[in-house]
Amino acid sequence: MAETSAPYSVEEVRIKIGGQAGFGIKASGQMLARAFVSAGLNTFDLTEYPSLIRGGHNVFGVRVGPEPVPSQVEPVDVLVALNQETIDLHLDELGDGAAVIFDPSEAEGPAGARGVPVPLDEFAETAGAKIMRNTVALGAVLALLDFPMEPLEESVRRQFSHKKPEVADGNVEAARAGYEHVREHSPEPVRRLVPVAGAAPQLLIDGNSAVGLGALAAGIGFYAAYPMTPATSLLHFMAAHERDRGVVVKHAEDELAAMNMVVGASFTGTRAMCGTSGGGFALMTEAFGLAGVAESAVVVMVSQRPGPATGLPTWTEQADLRMVIHAAQGEFPRVILAPGDHTQCFEFAWRAFDLADRLQTPVVLMLDNYLSENRASVPVLDTGAVTVDRGDIVTAGHVGEGYLRYRVTDDGVSTRAVPGVRGALQLTNSYDHDEYGFANEDAAMRDAQEEKRMRKLALARGLVPPPLVEGADDASVGLIVWGSTTMPARQALEWLAMEGVPARMLQVTTLEPFPADAVVRFIEGTPRTMVVEGNMTGQLESLIREHCLLEPDDSLRRYDGRPLAPEGILERAKEVASRA
Repeated sequence: MAETSAPYSVEEVRIKIGGQAGFGIKASGQMLARAFVSAGLNTFDLTEYPSLIRGGHNVFGVRVGPEPVPSQVEPVDVLVALNQETIDLHLDELGDGAAVIFDPSEAEGPAGARGVPVPLDEFAETAGAKIMRNTVALGAVLALLDFPMEPLEESVRRQFSHKKPEVADGNVEAARAGYEHVREHSPEPVRRLVPVAGAAPQLLIDGNSAVGLGALAAGIGFYAAYPMTPATSLLHFMAAHERDRGVVVKHAEDELAAMNMVVGASFTGTRAMCGTSGGGFALMTEAFGLAGVAESAVVVMVSQRPGPATGLPTWTEQADLRMVIHAAQGEFPRVILAPGDHTQCFEFAWRAFDLADRLQTPVVLMLDNYLSENRASVPVLDTGAVTVDRGDIVTAGHVGEGYLRYRVTDDGVSTRAVPGVRGALQLTNSYDHDEYGFANEDAAMRDAQEEKRMRKLALARGLVPPPLVEGADDASVGLIVWGSTTMPARQALEWLAMEGVPARMLQVTTLEPFPADAVVRFIEGTPRTMVVEGNMTGQLESLIREHCLLEPDDSLRRYDGRPLAPEGILERAKEVASRA
């Protein structure tokens, strides 16, 4: 049984569905989460699956409650075991009073825990096909929560709306069978989950889709990518909206081509973006340098997974930060933004395009599998806050006499004219150059152009999202995080407050240029600080030492491919706070 001192809400429920790939694990979990959100509740889900073409053990976890749920948590209240392996692997994760739904023809009852036998196969075949056994289990879950069936029925019909009506009808029948069976044979609920009447509408969205929505809101015109987990779903999202939003989407032959295409599209004045993971970004490095020397306004999403090499393709890590900061030969400015939740994915995506245009330099969005592929319920995204600032660009007419594409300026930004603008004679290639763009190896010109480009970092400091601080002003311990680690750290921060431990958190939203002044103020204003991140070597912590000349008091790192658990952050933070 799971043991932890975290102060969990008695109103929330944690559900885990497990089984072999092909059992519809993810689809069933998403139907369940969508049903909860439509009933006014808040959810957070976590998908775990091996990097296999077929087979292997898949898991989908859903955390649901009437209050916002910022991350996954460890204990499980209802375990849906679609095979024996699920019971064997996850029995020790059950919390107090938890139950296990299983088919007695497929698995044995769990030892030491409440078993809820349901003839999943039998009911599924009666409804139309054995493949519906997962839908039978969803009905059983709702019965154990004393939750109404109507939201699930609506969700099931939406899931199968693209198929013949009898497919949806059969799945609804299967869900009802599981629901009625549990209500009759195991009527005592595990928890009572109540719909929230009149709740504000919410979106149920993963990080990649939120990035895609931000890109569309920003007016993206071109997207190119080669599929690579966990960035692939962004390519799928953009392709699905290609025609209705007037975006050119290209499935390139490889990552090298994708990056070069994006640089070319940017040259025409189009807002352009590509997405990949660490291994793909490594292949993009030379073309990323081309974007730097050509001062291209490109946006790149790098969604991290564990390396080196192929690593763990379907798991999560935050170990590519140093690579992205230093990618490409030579030195040139880039901006690196790290959204920490699904709403920030949308906001930082549209802001990335404004930054790229205003600075005329590459902007990188850093996500990871944990944020890219998992979904959360969030308030409807604020499209009214979106701006479209193209910076110093001329798209029509005459640019004037003496146009210099790479004119040396005080802030490092030169007027950009797109092809076709009269008077805008220019040359763009991979060489360092003079102010016209012609290759030039003069030492003084090299100094002038290199210094011009790097001056953009000073301008960027006033444009990028600042670090975010939340929590108690009189904190005894401070958490310093970046990227997706914000979500479990935010949950730990709530628990610390409930336990009477004053704490606060600094989320470093922009990694380059590094916000040294804000980090120094946070560290010097907090008795004890700890850095929480998902890598082995402490990459954010090393940036703090490099830029701030300060050493945080402690750190918590995870690098086994799993996201940091808020329970672990809570316990370490309490221990660090006790030293104050």
